[in-house]
Amino acid sequence: MTHTIDTLLDSAILKLSQVAESLQLKPRFESEILLSFVLQVSRVYLHTHNKQNVNLTQTEHFLALVDERTKGKPIEYITQSASFYEHTFYVNDSVLIPRPESEILIQKASEIITRHNIESIAEVGIGSGILSITLSLLHPQCRFFATDISQKALEVTQKNIHSLAPDSNITLKHCSLLPSSWQDIELIISNPPYICDDYPISQPLTYEPNIALFGGKDGLDILKALIVEAKNRKAFLLCEIGYDQKNALTHFLEQHNAKAIHFYKDLSGLDRGFWCRF
Repeated sequence: MTHTIDTLLDSAILKLSQVAESLQLKPRFESEILLSFVLQVSRVYLHTHNKQNVNLTQTEHFLALVDERTKGKPIEYITQSASFYEHTFYVNDSVLIPRPESEILIQKASEIITRHNIESIAEVGIGSGILSITLSLLHPQCRFFATDISQKALEVTQKNIHSLAPDSNITLKHCSLLPSSWQDIELIISNPPYICDDYPISQPLTYEPNIALFGGKDGLDILKALIVEAKNRKAFLLCEIGYDQKNALTHFLEQHNAKAIHFYKDLSGLDRGFWCRF
């Protein structure tokens, strides 16, 4: 049986509507995203060619992707792309899906870089590369050093550097925290794993890499290690945090003689990150 763009979209919208509330998705929008991906056309094309027939192979591919979405698989992993700071990044299930909240970290980092004439920035846990790559495009005069404990994540970063910032000065290394051979780091940034190990995460998060989500019994293991790292290097530190970690981190920062401690909130009014200097 031959399907048109219209009939395929109607079928997908019906399927996705049945799980829309539990998965917090938008059936029409996501159906169009998935069909655009399969046909390699724009969403506008779907509306202007709505009576066009779709071949059997494309139809089966599309319906299979819709089934994956109904089971909770994030659409970014299905299409292997995610938007961040006006750029489209390649992503897969080896890296976290970029969040809008991380755009606030970009803004804070840019302010620190400009105000203090920062030239060398290190990122711990680079993942898909959204932070370092975006900052390298905003501040091409800076040198960037980045690590990740996952070799697969670094491969994703490499793809994004090649496609989005081939002229950037970004050095990558497979390790945790920062190697001692990297000297003169002035600013450390990170969106580290900060969820408590026993915290019951929502279904979509189960598709994302655990190593990038969970940060120990209280979620603070990596954050505390980053504070010590920044102290030893006498560097600025800028990190994302969990909404309920401000008090514990304030105490730990004060214990380690951090200066100019500033916490910031996300668009929902929740504590989302901090920066300080040593």
